[in-house]
Amino acid sequence: MEAAVPGIQGLSFVDDISWWADGADCTAVAAKLSAAATAAIGWAVENGVAFDSGKTEAAMFHKKRSAPRATVAVGTNSVPFNKEATRWLGIWLNAQLSLKEHHATRMNEGRKALTRLRQLTGQMGLTPANCRKVMTAYVQSATMFGAELWWKGDHATGTQGRAEEIQWLINQEAQTTTGCFRTTNLGALSMELGLRAATAQLENRQQCFGLRLLSLPLGDQVRQVVGAPTGIGRRLTNALAHGGPTESTVLLEEPETLEVELLQEEEAEAKAEAERTRPGLTMFTDSLRLDDGASGSSVVWRQGLTWAGAKVHMGNNQEAYDAECAALAHALELAAQRSSTPE
Repeated sequence: MEAAVPGIQGLSFVDDISWWADGADCTAVAAKLSAAATAAIGWAVENGVAFDSGKTEAAMFHKKRSAPRATVAVGTNSVPFNKEATRWLGIWLNAQLSLKEHHATRMNEGRKALTRLRQLTGQMGLTPANCRKVMTAYVQSATMFGAELWWKGDHATGTQGRAEEIQWLINQEAQTTTGCFRTTNLGALSMELGLRAATAQLENRQQCFGLRLLSLPLGDQVRQVVGAPTGIGRRLTNALAHGGPTESTVLLEEPETLEVELLQEEEAEAKAEAERTRPGLTMFTDSLRLDDGASGSSVVWRQGLTWAGAKVHMGNNQEAYDAECAALAHALELAAQRSSTPE
């Protein structure tokens, strides 16, 4: 479609397809989108695919306050541009991309979640510790979803009052968890429960979001958002407070072969295999991730008549796959520091 219609770019997600274009006015944009729709329908007919035209939506992002009057032709349907915010991948996008409607929607979801949890904790009698965990995992995650995109800092123009609204919800969590009176000092309650202030959480979420983008492989377009000359790009750069080069992850086009022997044995067979005498240095690696998120890796090798080993705790923010890779890397580092002859 991008080759057939100049000025059109596409993005697919599962069974959804989106086309976007820019132009001098809404009429020019609508014409490009109509051409893209015609080309997409033609391709679908040739390849035995059908689009549900009734679910088609059109959104226009601009700085004007008036709603666009142009429409997009999709087959026999004429699709007008949405006057209200458009939901896309869980984010509510309004015409000015201020995400004001998204914040209001998430706050409403957070209040509903808090109300449901109040009823649940009142009936089941959860302990304060468990109640705080549920509040943090359920209410705050529902409220702050997508906050990385609109957060500009405390008292910044365009987002004034949003942190205060989230802080109000956190205060309600503290009162609900402890069952204290409304006149109880909220700061003391938050400190007692370990609930962080809304501003601190918003800053941390934006920093983590920027780090996740920078950790993507080199060449991924999403990685280029950090440092881009856009609002979100500058905010992520400021959140990371880093203007220099970053470490790159490069994926090899043709992976190099590694001359190793892969063993997959049952427990008894694995024990016998480990005790078998081999020439040179042989190392065994393992890793795990507990239900609470803690992960670690270990490396063991034969040292004379006994076994030696090294283990590493990797914190609570790694996956089992990360621990496996860390164990292999640690084994190679240890092997490089030792002689290849048996001890």
